[in-house]
Amino acid sequence: MPWSNLIPSFVLALVTAYAVGWLVRPLARWLGAVSAPSADRWGARSVPLLGGVAIWTGTLAALALGGAMPREIGLAVAAGSAMFLLGLIDDFVHLKPMTKLIWQVVAACAMVIVIPLPAMTGSPAANALLSIAWIVAITNAINLLDNMDGLCAGVGAIAAIALALSLGPDQAAAGRLALVLAGASLGFLLHNRHPASLFMGDSGSLFLGTVLALLALGAGRTQTTGLLSAMAVPVVLLLIPIFDTLFVTVLRKLSARPASTGGRDHTSHRLVALGFSEPRAVVLLWGLAASAGAAAVLLSRAHVREASVATAVLVVGLVVLGVRLARVNVYGDEAFSALRDTAITPLLTDLTYKRRVFEVLLDSGLICLAYYAAYVVRFDDQFGLYYGLLVQSLPVVLACGLAGLYIGGVYRGIWRYISLEDLPTYVRGLLIGGLTPVFVLVYLYRFEGYPRSVFVLHTLLLGALMLGSRIGFRALGDLASRHGTEGLPALVYGAGDRGAMLVRELRTYGRQDYRVLGFVDDDPSKANRGIHGLRVLGGGVALPAILTKSGARTVIVSTTLTPASQAALVAACREAGVSVVQFEFRLDPLVEISSP
Repeated sequence: MPWSNLIPSFVLALVTAYAVGWLVRPLARWLGAVSAPSADRWGARSVPLLGGVAIWTGTLAALALGGAMPREIGLAVAAGSAMFLLGLIDDFVHLKPMTKLIWQVVAACAMVIVIPLPAMTGSPAANALLSIAWIVAITNAINLLDNMDGLCAGVGAIAAIALALSLGPDQAAAGRLALVLAGASLGFLLHNRHPASLFMGDSGSLFLGTVLALLALGAGRTQTTGLLSAMAVPVVLLLIPIFDTLFVTVLRKLSARPASTGGRDHTSHRLVALGFSEPRAVVLLWGLAASAGAAAVLLSRAHVREASVATAVLVVGLVVLGVRLARVNVYGDEAFSALRDTAITPLLTDLTYKRRVFEVLLDSGLICLAYYAAYVVRFDDQFGLYYGLLVQSLPVVLACGLAGLYIGGVYRGIWRYISLEDLPTYVRGLLIGGLTPVFVLVYLYRFEGYPRSVFVLHTLLLGALMLGSRIGFRALGDLASRHGTEGLPALVYGAGDRGAMLVRELRTYGRQDYRVLGFVDDDPSKANRGIHGLRVLGGGVALPAILTKSGARTVIVSTTLTPASQAALVAACREAGVSVVQFEFRLDPLVEISSP
């Protein structure tokens, strides 16, 4: 079915969901379906629920006016509607988690009986159990993702659009349902974006999750038979909800907290605790969801090798993100100490708290990924002819790569403080690790059949992946600090080396008491230039206007001022009601030893 024929259904779903959202907001308050603030929930305001009614109505209206539906699509919508009713009941009477889970399993069993699903294994019983587990897991993953304004609706819409692109030409009806679901989600999102005036509630998240789970299984039918190929597209499509659910579940178990209870410890919450604003945290997760959707589309269109590389890079990014966010204390000092002291097994303790073990494991994966990607880039359609050489040489490349990084001194550094000064160390380690396999393969196999260009590509790709993971680890904190909303808004007086060092230190150490807005400097040649992503706003006679316009509440002096400049600064700040503090960098001797 041409895309132009689907646009009216998409628009109708969006407009209907948006209009119904306006209607259900006062209705939800009148009926008492309101999300009340609580200690284990993120929202601090009473917001009407029943946004799921808007999503459900928009979806059904667009499907009904778009013509007849195949039986399978009708059954999928009916299954989602059953979950919608379960969620609607929960929005009013707040069912216990165990009660919801039982009815979800019952509904999933009914879906497996009446809806034809892909054969993932050679056993019909195993196929049924895997399908039930998938439906329940994804439904709850989407439900758990509904924890911040705009997050669940946005990720759901992105996944639905990617689903529509992933489905084959013989699945036009399923593609239409996916686009209609995306339109309804976006229509609701207009009410749910920060600050939200309407929540989707469990009725919306369960409906959205169920339909996405069933459609994703349908997307897997375009792949070859087998469990891995059948589940590859669905898992990649919904990678962000799956990651968030696994991340929260593991950390709650480690901190001896029930996994079924709510909490402010999801990926989005930790991003905000790190320093991101709510909208920026949501946009970051939308971006990751879009990346996963793009990889799934590649995978569904038989670009398996390229998609596997893209997916692996995304997974590496999520692992680094998870490790960084796991360090954010969202449970309180007592619970955080208990988490660090938990020793379920020695291996788990090592993986969680001994960063060198994590670095070695991560770099092992990056070496393998870079070597595989080098063959994909170099040979593309002829990849199969060289696959045997890749498998034969991979242990050599892995061993030499790790040894080279160790000898080069890469593992002596700390990610949090990585800078340009560390670049020679990485180049040295990469060159040792990249050249050594060539000599070993010459000795073992006389280097027969091995293309030299692959090892050059491998070294370049490995360098990009390693530096990207390290820099990304640090940049996440810097980005959060730069765009955070916490702390006293401040201007740094002095756009020089000491001012730059002050901003860098505030970001590196995660200081939340100051939020730097920009620089002030009396040198007119520095005006409008940038330092660490912050603009030099000017100075001199323009200082009073800068203080008023910027909204700063304090000025941090990072340079040595003349008496006249200091007097002018103090006078301008006193008139604007802005405090002034002096940044000092000095060494105070604790023990003095006199020279002989």
